[in-house]
This record gives sequence, structure tokens and C-alpha cells, in this order.
Amino acid sequence: MNTKEANLVTRIFSCFIVFVSVTLFAITAIASSESSPNGGPAVKDKQTSDKGYIWKNTGAERKTAMSIVHESADILYYEDGSPYIHDILTNNTDKTVTETQYCMLAYDENGLPLKLHWNFLDSSAQSSFENVVQSKENIIPGQTQDYRGGWSLYDGEIMEDFSKAGSGGANQVTYVLFCLEQVVFEDGSVWNNPDYENWFDTYAGKEMETDQLQNYYPYVYQIVLD
Repeated sequence: MNTKEANLVTRIFSCFIVFVSVTLFAITAIASSESSPNGGPAVKDKQTSDKGYIWKNTGAERKTAMSIVHESADILYYEDGSPYIHDILTNNTDKTVTETQYCMLAYDENGLPLKLHWNFLDSSAQSSFENVVQSKENIIPGQTQDYRGGWSLYDGEIMEDFSKAGSGGANQVTYVLFCLEQVVFEDGSVWNNPDYENWFDTYAGKEMETDQLQNYYPYVYQIVLD
């Protein structure tokens, strides 16, 4: 073999080595791009499959984020004309709700807070801006609560058989705000609202703009359980 042939073979072999090295590097880069930042496999999101891969933490430390929604709270009336407050909840978690504790506040048409005798059947009960209630009801996952009735308000003109409770503030109620303080689920897990105290300090006994009251619902609670 002459010198020219040897040089040609050497060049061809060198090119082959470079090609193999580049190919191996490309394969390694692709494999790395399809693994998660913590070294695990990538999980393709069905909702964004046309946009490629997203990263999801599938480890044991992952917490489940869900929600419960207060859809509305309205002043309704029984057949005899007596008023009551009717609220609607939607359970967007994967657990059945069995018990709730919540606070309700009342405002007049101008956004002024109202002190009411919420428990007008108890003659010793004092008037207050807030009414904290515990309620037991089952709301299955995905269900919007549907029930009849609600929290009755005192109406002196209709409820003649009851002792007078207050100065008629209940007749002025136009807006009612609800806020969940605690939720108990069927499996025994409990969610305590971390924003409740801030909510109470913001709204209880405070004059509010009517547009804030009108746009309060739907009110979404982000439920995070271990």
C-alpha cells in the first residue's frame, strides 16, 4: 500500500470515529432531555400533549391540591314569607365531606355590617356581626350540595309568636358572606382554613363596597391535605 492510500484510509477512519462520537452524544442529549429534573422519567401531560413534556413530582412527598367552592349565599323565603339564608357548596375533592364549620356575616344594601340576633330562639343570646355554625352533611366528591331550607332570620312582622329579637336588622339583610373555617372528611382527615383569620379581620364588622359583596361568589377554597 503506498503512502497516498494509507493517508486516505486514515482520513476515512478518522471521519468514522467523529461520526460515531457525534451520534452517541446526540442520543445521550435526547435521553437527558426526556428525563425529569430530579432524574426520574418524564410524564406526559394529556392536556398539553401537543406541547411536549412537563415535569410532575410523583414522589411520596407530593401533596394533593383540591378545592371546595362556595357557589352562592342568598336570602330566600319560606311559604309564610319568613326569610332564611341558603348557601350552596361544591365538593371538588376526591373525599366525601361529612362536617363543616363556617362563619357567616350580613350586610345591608349599602354594604354596612349588621349585628343580628342569629339565634333568636335563645332569648339570652346577644347580637353579633358573626355567626359561627357547625353543620353535618354528606357531600360526595364532585357533588354540588342541594338541600332545602337554611339559616332562619328573625322577622318580627311574621314571627309574632316569638319574643322580639333586635330592632329589625334581619329585614335589612341584602348580602351574606360565608367562609369555611374547618372541613372534616369521611376518612377522618381535617382541613383547617389557613386564611380564615385574615378573612375574619378583613370583613367582620367592616363596611364594604357593594361591588365587593356582589362579586364575592363563587368563593374558592384551595384544599391541601397531606
